[in-house]
Amino acid sequence: MTLPSNAELDALYARINARFFGGELPLCQMKWSRQLTRAAGNIDVKGRVVKLSVPLLIDAFSTIETSYEICGVMCDSRERALEEILKHELIHLWLHECGLPSGHTREFRLQARRIGQPKTRHGIARPLPKSGWVYSCPRCNAQIVRRRRFARLVACATCCKAHSGGAFDARFGLKGRKIRAESN
Repeated sequence: MTLPSNAELDALYARINARFFGGELPLCQMKWSRQLTRAAGNIDVKGRVVKLSVPLLIDAFSTIETSYEICGVMCDSRERALEEILKHELIHLWLHECGLPSGHTREFRLQARRIGQPKTRHGIARPLPKSGWVYSCPRCNAQIVRRRRFARLVACATCCKAHSGGAFDARFGLKGRKIRAESN
């Protein structure tokens, strides 16, 4: 699959800017990143650079039947997913340009709902890295992938909140295993 060109990204940016932000946002540089694997996109609001994840926005959509929830919106194509992620990143820029904190604040969530995004996260399956650690909860089987091994015993936050009032509980200690790169 070929990546959308810079001209295509610039055109998408201009459409989103005009439709949702009154054309008032400054120009941003758009970059594709193969290293961005934890988030589908991110923005440096001061430097006005948007990075988009190749693994999550291009590689994850390997078949036409694939669909993912992006910020509460069902996306059945790379193009739709890219549009929703770019809308999300431009909310951060809009907040910055308005002189407001640019994180996932109350104002962010209000603006996201206004432009049709009821959530602030994506549901794209992250590819398993070639190295690192995978931890799983013995109770709920939730998995956490990390580059480095935990230095101490950690427990599943969801289970600790649900069954121990949020306090650490060793019954929900995460079990880790090293990720082994597949040999060819």
